[in-house]
Amino acid sequence: MIARSVVVVLLTVPTSIVLVALVLAATPPLPGLRVPLVLFVIPLWMVLATACFLIPKASTAAVVLLAVSLGGYAVIQLLAALGLGGA
Repeated sequence: MIARSVVVVLLTVPTSIVLVALVLAATPPLPGLRVPLVLFVIPLWMVLATACFLIPKASTAAVVLLAVSLGGYAVIQLLAALGLGGA
């Protein structure tokens, strides 16, 4: 249970931030949409934290969260390199 709690604390916050940043980077800049999407980090973090406790093994949850985070960062960097990011 302690391992799962450490996974939740250390990996769900960056994963939720990456997912919201990915949406912001992939959409065109809409000023009225940025603040609600940034505020969406908190409910998304709660969903990820809850889902983390539903995965049977802590190591599996850690691998999934790391893969989502690193994949999200890679896609954001790719969008920026191609000039497609919605700065």
